[in-house]
Amino acid sequence: MHAHWNQRTHLSRLSREPPRCTFFPMRQACSVVRRAHSVDRVSRAPCCGAHARIALLPVASCAVLVAMSSFERHAGAAQTNVTIAMAPAPVAPQIVGTTVFSSKPGSPLLFTVGATGTPSPTFSATRLPSGVTMSRTGTLSGTTPAGGSYPIAVTITSSAGTATATITLLAQDTLAATPAMGWNSYDSFGSSVTEDEVMQAAEAQQSILLPAGYRYVVVDYLWFDPEDIIDANGRYLPSPSRFPSATGSSGFKSLADRIHALGLNFGIHIMRGVPRGSVSKNTPIAGSSYSTSDAANTNDACPWDGHMWGVAGATAAGKAWYDSIFAQYAAWGIDFVKVDDMLNNSVSPMVYHQAEADAIRSAIDQTGRSIVFSLSPGPMQTSDAADLEADANQWRLVNDFWDKNGLSTLSGVFDAAASWQGVSSLSPGHWPDADMLPLGWLGPRCPVHASGPTAFSHNQQVTVMTLWTILPSPLIFGGNEPMLSGDAWTAALLTNSEVIAVNQDPDGKEAKLVAQNGSLQTWRKDLSGGRVAVAFFNSGDADATMSITFASLGMLPMATVRDAWNRADVNVTGDGPSVDVPYQAAALVVVTPPQVGMPDASTPEGGGSSGMGSSSGMGSSSGSGSSSGSGSSSGLSSNGTGSSVGSAMAGGSNSSREASGGSAGMVADGGLSETGRGTPSGCSCRMGSKEHDGGATFLALAALAAGSHSRRRRSRS
Repeated sequence: MHAHWNQRTHLSRLSREPPRCTFFPMRQACSVVRRAHSVDRVSRAPCCGAHARIALLPVASCAVLVAMSSFERHAGAAQTNVTIAMAPAPVAPQIVGTTVFSSKPGSPLLFTVGATGTPSPTFSATRLPSGVTMSRTGTLSGTTPAGGSYPIAVTITSSAGTATATITLLAQDTLAATPAMGWNSYDSFGSSVTEDEVMQAAEAQQSILLPAGYRYVVVDYLWFDPEDIIDANGRYLPSPSRFPSATGSSGFKSLADRIHALGLNFGIHIMRGVPRGSVSKNTPIAGSSYSTSDAANTNDACPWDGHMWGVAGATAAGKAWYDSIFAQYAAWGIDFVKVDDMLNNSVSPMVYHQAEADAIRSAIDQTGRSIVFSLSPGPMQTSDAADLEADANQWRLVNDFWDKNGLSTLSGVFDAAASWQGVSSLSPGHWPDADMLPLGWLGPRCPVHASGPTAFSHNQQVTVMTLWTILPSPLIFGGNEPMLSGDAWTAALLTNSEVIAVNQDPDGKEAKLVAQNGSLQTWRKDLSGGRVAVAFFNSGDADATMSITFASLGMLPMATVRDAWNRADVNVTGDGPSVDVPYQAAALVVVTPPQVGMPDASTPEGGGSSGMGSSSGMGSSSGSGSSSGSGSSSGLSSNGTGSSVGSAMAGGSNSSREASGGSAGMVADGGLSETGRGTPSGCSCRMGSKEHDGGATFLALAALAAGSHSRRRRSRS
């Protein structure tokens, strides 16, 4: 991913880039406010003046949306700091995070259930498949059973109470049923991380991040440097000076075993291709009659790294090469492989190395091991979506993303996400990846700037986590994990169980951009149980109030609203949630329709409550009725002037809703005001200073939504 960093090339690229908004893409005329080395000073569109409101703007495939999202700038250019829940998890035990995971039938299984509580709870399970056991610390291990879905009833117990939930094992070839969560060494250590540093990070991850679901520990770029040792079959071996346990052909086996013993999964970064030193020696390829010179494509070298030649992936020799290295990785116990240089983005048109991706996919499958396959760098193209989904579990949306000096800005991530949200073919197990999270303390050997705390402000950090969460993107932390013990803010940012539950929702649906006005955006993600997550983003220089109606979400006004970042219920008395979003920050709410929630976690089939009283919505706790901080709504308030949305429904007050979370059947009958003031007919809204009678438009959109807005439930393949 970041392996191709070249400071000179990078700076020259930056010098050629035109001035641009560094947060959100501006598709209207705007005046850019840009400050040096800042990704947070952004644009103000003329139509975003004080008190300006707009109705929902149809965007891309979201033209079917029914109703209103509105925005209002705070007078006086108010600037406030975002708040998130900082209190520790409740004392009573709770099962949190991922509730659905996948593993290849017949492969070694390792998955640790996320849980919080003080003291640490003890785990037990029933309905375990044959050959699978659970440790008292929550790690499921053994051999993955034959293909199928296996609901496992998990109970956690401590002196503070008991909680139960169902964790579903999907025994299938497609891995990463939800986006991967973990840590990668590159942002803090570049190409120089050592075995001791990896283990220190893993131990910190086990205690701080694993309970929230961060499972993967990934050693990034050039783990074979500086010795560049190749074995008798031309394959790189880990640097013995940096990884002293990697003796002989055992490679990373010892390190992987130690990480697995912590309940974590282990991954590595590799470069596409075959080592040039192997080709010059013409070493044999293990398990075949070919040599490395047969497999190499010396006309297809990486443009920014001199270690490898490309591979003729469509040939038998090329396939044999990838079969040989992945057989080696499987023997080492590798669970995750990030393959770099899979996109040559230095030429136009960009070149995606499809033949090599196909060969790698086949090689992984032949190992019989559950190895998640990640592609880097980006920006991967939507035109390659079908091929990407056929081969990879995740692929990069953008080039290298950093807190500063990056090849991609936060604006670029929003641009790319807006493009990919129109791709309807994606299914769980295949995730567009917004890149690593450059948060917390970056160092001691950060490759792109002096080691230290992230350059993002708290407001910007909440924006990053909210966008990655709702897309949903893999959550791969790049900061120094041992430093989290003294960094309460970053720990709270990364481990908020209700935010993670949105990212790890078992239905695995993509978010949609549903409204935009200059530097204000609203995104929607349909969740399991008929719930909807709504993210509000404000990249402007002043705080803003942002609203969305229950009608636009396909819900009745009795729906409940939860502020995920503050783990607090929100009392809404108008026609939908209205959120005060600080400048350059974001808010995330989860809306639950009346009498619809996740199954009761106290039953064997349960996955948790809807989140109205529990911290994560993934587990119930005896004697615990609410999460910490639930008495505060942190700036979320109702409009206070809205009329009942129910009275605006055609054909009575009933709303039909498909299981996929679509808003079928929502047809307006007038009387609904965008401002919530109950104008007698249609939708009255303002774009800048111009008034519009939105009744006809609202009815047309509503009718369109009734016929086409519901999405098909995607099958897992």
